[in-house]
Amino acid sequence: MTMSTINTIDASRPIDHTTQEPIPLGSRVVHKFFEPIILLVALVDAVRNTAKPRPPEPEIDVQDPTQLFCAFVNKLGHVCDREKGGETVTSFVVLRNEAHPQRAHYVFAVNRQTDSQLQSTATYVRTLLRKVGQAPEGRANQHEARHSLLYHVLLFNRPRVSFYLRELRAQAALCLEKCLSDVTHEIMSADDMIAEQLENILDIPEAGSSLTLPASSDIHKCETTVQLLIRIDRSQVGAIIESRAQEDRIAGYRSMECWADLLHTMRRILAYQQSVQFFLLAKERWPNLFQNATVSFLSSSRPIPKPIRNKSLSAEGIVGRMTRKEKVMKIFKQFVQDLQAFDLDDRIKQEYGRRTFRPTVHAEVLLLDWISKQSRTALVSFFNDYRYIGSSKPTCKLCDYYFQEHRLNVGHRISHGNLYSSWRVPDVFPYQGQMEIANRQVMVDRLLERVRKEAFDLVSKKAVPSAKVDDSLTASARMTLWEVRSLHGSNTDADVDDIASLLGQVDIS
Repeated sequence: MTMSTINTIDASRPIDHTTQEPIPLGSRVVHKFFEPIILLVALVDAVRNTAKPRPPEPEIDVQDPTQLFCAFVNKLGHVCDREKGGETVTSFVVLRNEAHPQRAHYVFAVNRQTDSQLQSTATYVRTLLRKVGQAPEGRANQHEARHSLLYHVLLFNRPRVSFYLRELRAQAALCLEKCLSDVTHEIMSADDMIAEQLENILDIPEAGSSLTLPASSDIHKCETTVQLLIRIDRSQVGAIIESRAQEDRIAGYRSMECWADLLHTMRRILAYQQSVQFFLLAKERWPNLFQNATVSFLSSSRPIPKPIRNKSLSAEGIVGRMTRKEKVMKIFKQFVQDLQAFDLDDRIKQEYGRRTFRPTVHAEVLLLDWISKQSRTALVSFFNDYRYIGSSKPTCKLCDYYFQEHRLNVGHRISHGNLYSSWRVPDVFPYQGQMEIANRQVMVDRLLERVRKEAFDLVSKKAVPSAKVDDSLTASARMTLWEVRSLHGSNTDADVDDIASLLGQVDIS
């Protein structure tokens, strides 16, 4: 299928749709691949209490075209990831429309969705891009456009937004209780100031309690909540909440305090408004991104059966099949024996037994594999030569390895470093030929080498993994409100309020 063909395809049909069954990996290869992954997951879990905190994603310079473009593509994925969990994680690549080189062609993939669900997402994305394209020039004239875009985004993301609104109320109530218990007799103490704003949150009528209620009512409550959170986030109260949230975080442990969870949920809700602003910033620089753009999708992969066998349930047995070097094996076996005090074998059995352990191809890898196969038969032209695949969340460890080992040299979102066992390489179909089967095996071998090396490093060098953090990295560095004002040369109070209603603080997560 040539690039010109896919650029004119109707988004109601998936790209590369085939009725052929994929060629499966051999049973021996499957177990050889998954055993070290499961072992590494168990090892990381066993030593997690010695983990080091992971640094946040770097701050975005919106004046740098490359950084802005990558942030835009990531944010486009963000506003499509509409459900909690990993099933709707969404990745995008932006190509040139070969029939009309000045137009953009968006191709996206989602971790696990039906073609019907993907069609609905494609329709939503086309409308979103059109709305951005129709926004008037100049930020001062975009109030109605911003409102319309936010409403469109919140409506599509109602399942996830409703969850966040419920979480926000629960966490605000917990933090309010803590403030009231810690209150002092000082005049307007920090706890007093925070309590006042938390009460304002709780005064907003409850939203998201049921998806059977009219959507317009819920979205209006969410918009009201967003406005309040923006004002809190840029105030002294916001700074105090952030400071307390940082104090709550202990390396290797999940906080038992309320502040970190409150800040996390606030940032998640504010992220939708921030995504809207990124779209408008992208429009300022590349208006043709939004002019008659076309949108297509790749079908999600099908989960494969759980790859488990009895001899895979023992750490010592797995180690014995990971290397032929006697010295390395001896060290490794002694280490895993020591870790039996931490129930290493039980952790392996638990990982294999997870209901969610049905390996699928992650969205960003689906896109990279598709581009790679397209490039062998036709020229793949990236929009403005930005060779980048964005995603709604930072990439996992195995996706990161896959991109690093792939020879196509396409950029991807920074990894959060978490390792997921329910991951697999892309399918190969009979029509793609023996070369693709060989290429898949090469990637399996390269990934296996990386996983084994990390497992051995964890043992022989006594390296410790980074602490598992939320895979959306909502604590990442942000662009402050003052920096956004300066960017647009605006200093009036009215402009401050307007920007506040837009951004809070920009966060590329």
